Amino acid sequence: MPHASAGSAPRRPPRGEGPGPGGAPHRTAGAPRAWVIYGLGTLLIAFSVYFGAYVYVVVQALIWSQVSLQRGPVVLLFLLVLINLAVRRLLRGRGLSQQELVFLYAMLTIAGCAAGIGFVQFAVNVMAAPRYFATPGNSWRTRLWPDIPPWLAPTNPDAVTAYYRGHSSLYRERWLEAWAVPVLAWGAFLFVAFWVMLCAVALVRRHWVEHERLTFPLVELPLRMTEASGGFWRSRAMWAGFALAGLLESVDFVSFLMPSVPSIPIKPIGPNQLDSYLTTAPWNAAGILRIAFYPWVIGLGFLLSLDVSFSCWFFYLGVKAANVLSFVLGYSQAGGAGAANRAPFIREQSLGAFVGIALLSLWMARRELWRLWSGARRSAEELLPGRVAAIGGLAGAAAMVAFLTAAGVPAHAGLLFVLVYLCIAFTLARIVSEAGSGWAFAPSWSATGFAADVIGPDRLHGRQLVALHGLTGWMGEMRDNPMPQQMQAARLAHSSHAPARALLGPLLWAAGAGILLAFWAHLDIYYRFGAASAKVRSWPTQVGAGNWQQALAVASTPTPRDTAGLLAALVGAAVAASLSWMRLRMAAWPLHPLGYAVATTNSMDYLWFPFLLAWLAKLLVTRYGGIRAYRAGVPFALGLILGDYVVPAAWGLYGMVSGTQQYMVFPH
Repeated sequence: MPHASAGSAPRRPPRGEGPGPGGAPHRTAGAPRAWVIYGLGTLLIAFSVYFGAYVYVVVQALIWSQVSLQRGPVVLLFLLVLINLAVRRLLRGRGLSQQELVFLYAMLTIAGCAAGIGFVQFAVNVMAAPRYFATPGNSWRTRLWPDIPPWLAPTNPDAVTAYYRGHSSLYRERWLEAWAVPVLAWGAFLFVAFWVMLCAVALVRRHWVEHERLTFPLVELPLRMTEASGGFWRSRAMWAGFALAGLLESVDFVSFLMPSVPSIPIKPIGPNQLDSYLTTAPWNAAGILRIAFYPWVIGLGFLLSLDVSFSCWFFYLGVKAANVLSFVLGYSQAGGAGAANRAPFIREQSLGAFVGIALLSLWMARRELWRLWSGARRSAEELLPGRVAAIGGLAGAAAMVAFLTAAGVPAHAGLLFVLVYLCIAFTLARIVSEAGSGWAFAPSWSATGFAADVIGPDRLHGRQLVALHGLTGWMGEMRDNPMPQQMQAARLAHSSHAPARALLGPLLWAAGAGILLAFWAHLDIYYRFGAASAKVRSWPTQVGAGNWQQALAVASTPTPRDTAGLLAALVGAAVAASLSWMRLRMAAWPLHPLGYAVATTNSMDYLWFPFLLAWLAKLLVTRYGGIRAYRAGVPFALGLILGDYVVPAAWGLYGMVSGTQQYMVFPH
């Protein structure tokens, strides 16, 4: 992990200069214009947030965010760049600069996180569920209602009923009054979480970019798309990859609308479910084992260093082997799913690896952190001055704990939750920045579960457990966590020769506007179509109710402290540290600690086989064609990603206009 990766970006030229035609330096454009960033940016955020929620919840054709290289911002950047190229040609060079395009893209990614899962998309359903799903049989009225502060959830039963049944409008005075205070309260909490993670990014940005020289593979596509020369758009290899991916996905869209047309088995369903053939012991202990051929994941995997892509699929298959071996040795039930017999403790190892990598990353950056704190680094290239970032981050984390404490969560449980949550976010940022994981999951043992299990549910009162699990359990889904996107934004600013400090205002604005607009978009959609109706995707609604069901289940049967789980987590941290040490001592060491962390989450259930294909393709290309052949293949890989994003988005727009449900390209 703390090891310079092959293929790192070259040293950045002095600010304000960059390679012009033929390698000659030239001056970059001036600072991004305020009307572009805050005017056009806000309009784009409003459209992106609403369209993204609509095509996912109603049309059910696209996930607009969730993945590490968010689909929505890439599609909108695609349209912006093409329009901008036309404007620059017509108006003799006038239009948006690369820095402005990069800043707009970064703002869209942050707003996408705010509107995504683990944030507003889940929050609205968690806020409304206790009132609607309360029945005489489940005792929610007596066990939940008194313990949920009225400033965190709507209490007007008519407003909640209309939210779930639809055929109404958000813009009725009573409905707006019912949601106003809870939205502002949760919105403030989420904004503070964004702020704390942005402070963490400010503290480690320079170390990751300039000292460890992480590769940041996900910034390659937006940077190529926004190049002033426009050479990316003239690449035949890129358009070949674009056409291939778009054609493959379009066949499946047509097949979905007209079942007589044969489909192409891209997703891990049907014949690609290898686990359907593993029905006898001990092989059925492996658990989920499927293959997929997502074009965008194959393209992304081609951009990764070979040790990273190899480690992801190698450790994933190692996890499957460990499950089988544990069953053979009698340590676990099939799949390791037994509540009291969990060997080989994969979810616990996963959390340990995430926390260990976060702490080790901070330790490796300790000298840079001290320079920032002591004032030795006084550069406009930092998002925030070192002391401001450190004190601001600590103050924000304290505010998050205070919020949870005011809501009924015990202070020590809230503190442990916030610390572990931030460690997971930190490692997710590391994974995306170095391993480029297309779909970065958090460990299955969430910060909420860890806080409760380590303290001991039997040592907490029932109300405290309900508050802890009910108010934080839904945040365990961290695929839309903003810290990875904030770090990518900082790297994009660095690569486009913009001072990082100029990015601070746009990122904070995008977070605040994105949160409020996301609440508006989801509430508007659900009041129109009904959160409990067959017209919308059911999963977010189920998360809202399931979150409180889990809280009551834990409170009803409190268990002792999970000592075995804690020990397994320590093992996971030790494994990650050992892999990092080996990378420092042996230049040819092939196993990457981030591969171990990623492989212990659910993401590799979908991505391991595309990563294997990409690793094999890159291995063959570099071995027999060298670095020149690899560079020639990069535009094709980027085209696969872009085509797999843009073409399905066009189908999603068709579904929105025609009012028809469409094929879902990812994940299944």
